[in-house]
Amino acid sequence: MEKNKKTILVPTDFKLVASYALQHAVRVSGVVGEEITLVHVVKSKNKVEEATQKLNTLAQETKVKHNILPKIVVGVGDIVREIARVASALNTSIVIMGSESIKGKENLDEYWALKVITASKVPFVTIQEPPINKRYDDVVFPIDFTVENKEKHSWISYFCNYYVSRFHLIKPNVSDPELIAKVDLNMASAVKFLDEKGAKYQVYTVDGQKPYAQEILELAVNIRADLIVIMTTRLSEGGTFAVDPHEQFIIANAGHIPVMSINPR
Repeated sequence: MEKNKKTILVPTDFKLVASYALQHAVRVSGVVGEEITLVHVVKSKNKVEEATQKLNTLAQETKVKHNILPKIVVGVGDIVREIARVASALNTSIVIMGSESIKGKENLDEYWALKVITASKVPFVTIQEPPINKRYDDVVFPIDFTVENKEKHSWISYFCNYYVSRFHLIKPNVSDPELIAKVDLNMASAVKFLDEKGAKYQVYTVDGQKPYAQEILELAVNIRADLIVIMTTRLSEGGTFAVDPHEQFIIANAGHIPVMSINPR
């Protein structure tokens, strides 16, 4: 692989939801012009040959269906660490990963997809259903009071470069003066960035009658969003991250809408 060439990484366990992720990756690849790499992680080296055969079969099937031949990688060991390692080693732009629906579950701390997301510096797009739209043109950007929220702005350039994106900035309905000031500061920063890019956007303030995450999802469905972009939370300077409860709720309940999770730099 060329040193500076980016790839879209798709972890697969060969289940149905992983095939949905690959379908999404094919569509993204067609827009951004990046290759696709399939990765499967096995627990021991004696499983590598079998996994390689399965990956080669899947890659050839993808070539026949979509006229794109993914590269393949087999990792050995812990699935969380291996996906993070491969993502870093391959100069990955984004990871597109199938995620079984966990709707209705209260304790998500042991949910493996969250562990994978927070173990890597690369943005993850989690998928629960097959793609509906070909492009990420309607992008939901929830705005909150955290400093990390501003780091999503760099991805505005990405969407503007490759898509005719319309950004939907969603504000929480808060009453605390300090939180209002922080939210307004983040909103002003986002609007300034969008204006500089000449991007289309609309600002919404939810009514605050329901939990913020639920209001984000309901609005995303109403505007037929193609993607929701959220931030994880930095726990330490050493690169430890966590997914807060309202973001967990979004990932778990997004249904047909892909969710991009970005770890702060």
